Amino acid sequence: MQLEKLRRRWLWLAVGWGTAVTLFYFWLRQMWQIEYANRWLGLTLLPLIYCLWVVGRHLAENRRAGETTVLLTFGWGNRLTLLRGLAISMVAGFLFSPWPDGWLAWLPMLLYTAADVADYLDGYLARITNHATKLGERLDMEYDGLGMLIVSLLAVGYGQLPWWYLILGLARYLFVLGLWWRGRRGLPIRDLPPSVHRRVFAGFQMGFMSAVLWPIVPPAFATIAGTIFAIPTALGFLRDWFLVTGQLDPQAAAYQRVQRWLYVTTTQQLPPILRLVLASCVTAVFLAMPQVWPPPAWVDLFTGWGLPLPEFLAIVAVVLLLLGGVLVLLGTMGRLAAFWLVFPIGFDMVTRGLDWANGVGLATAVCLMLLGTGPLSRWKPEERFLLRRAGE
Repeated sequence: MQLEKLRRRWLWLAVGWGTAVTLFYFWLRQMWQIEYANRWLGLTLLPLIYCLWVVGRHLAENRRAGETTVLLTFGWGNRLTLLRGLAISMVAGFLFSPWPDGWLAWLPMLLYTAADVADYLDGYLARITNHATKLGERLDMEYDGLGMLIVSLLAVGYGQLPWWYLILGLARYLFVLGLWWRGRRGLPIRDLPPSVHRRVFAGFQMGFMSAVLWPIVPPAFATIAGTIFAIPTALGFLRDWFLVTGQLDPQAAAYQRVQRWLYVTTTQQLPPILRLVLASCVTAVFLAMPQVWPPPAWVDLFTGWGLPLPEFLAIVAVVLLLLGGVLVLLGTMGRLAAFWLVFPIGFDMVTRGLDWANGVGLATAVCLMLLGTGPLSRWKPEERFLLRRAGE
């Protein structure tokens, strides 16, 4: 009886999604060429049907851990996850079409960013409402993989990222295919041990994929940052494969020694060096500017983007550049400062072109976002938000 009621809710979900896509399609026809709008509709329906199929097939998993009773409603957390599936499917509609012009060019980014925000909040809502379910976990993993594949295809198609980024977009599906192949052969498959850093790196990777769809981001910027983000993600998949196939034993002394060495190297020894390098790059970027206040090139850039008060924004950007350099050097809100430094560094890259100062500065800023600022840091309030899931 409970499962039947939940199945009816699933049917209403299908009706709601279909209505939303139809209304969006007719609106898009008025804003974009009809040929591209029709293609958008066809490409949106494919992942949308897949997302609905995953939900419908696993409705019986809509229960809390350790319980057998199926919950009658999806709950607020799962509802937000389902909205992620809708947003990701709508992003897929922009595949294989030119990047739209004008303000419409921001639409793929806005849809994927909405999916990212929902990804952060859905687990929180599920936990605080005591509605965390196996179904929610499954949908979360499925939509993570689907979203990464779709946005990788889109970013490569738009020329923002190199072709090899598609391998990263396919990583989860290659991983699942490998597990299926091992299961068919009767080979052992071990459970993955929990990892905080796996979740942190995945979150940064998704955030970057939202940013790479900004029409104002230059391809050189996206490629440098994307390569830095891709390395820990790819290495994480490789390590997880060795763990589930038994080629690595997390309890072995040798494995734990290597893990300790990596932890000390990447979180204790390397970050202070990166802080010095980034502060030096910030200084070089500032000294390379014309000694005119505010920088004319940045004023022209913001004017060309149609932003209000371009002179004021240019001054703010320079202040953020200098303040961020000081905060990173001191290790005060280092990850946050490294994050906002990518904006003025990116402005410099757009106006002056790629050089050693903005290129190395961008790479080190991304590394510090991932690794943190390490020892001799004065204040790191952002760490607790990154290393602990909301609602726990």
